[in-house]
Amino acid sequence: MATPRFSQSLLDMDVFVLSNLALALRRRMAERFAELGANRWDVAVLAVLTDHGPTVQRALGTLLGVDPSDMVDMAERLVAAGWVERERDPSDRRRYLLSVTPEGREVFERARQEEARLSEALLAPLDEEDRERWRSLLRLLHGHLRSGDLDARL
Repeated sequence: MATPRFSQSLLDMDVFVLSNLALALRRRMAERFAELGANRWDVAVLAVLTDHGPTVQRALGTLLGVDPSDMVDMAERLVAAGWVERERDPSDRRRYLLSVTPEGREVFERARQEEARLSEALLAPLDEEDRERWRSLLRLLHGHLRSGDLDARL
């Protein structure tokens, strides 16, 4: 029996298609990041610290939507890897500040290069104008999700 073509009914479901695409890309990205000894959460933490500088550990977890106890585990892993430094916040000794190390910046840059290769492969069928529109729409939808507007409409 021949394998049927992909279901048109599924292709008509935007969220299904986006989810299917995200799962496939997440798997490929995980493979590439694993070659660096990292995972997507490691890269997310390194990205925030690279963009914002030293950040309070709890605030970083809130920004990324990570439970505080999971954030502690993530921070410990990154410190042990030598990619992040953790020190007491001089303005409030109860808090920890995380900052990226030079080694962490290097891992982050390599992860960005891997993501760029994956993105280039994904967007190959699109011309430059379509790529910019895709990126613009993704950021718009991400902002919609982060603002809570999506949940308010459900």
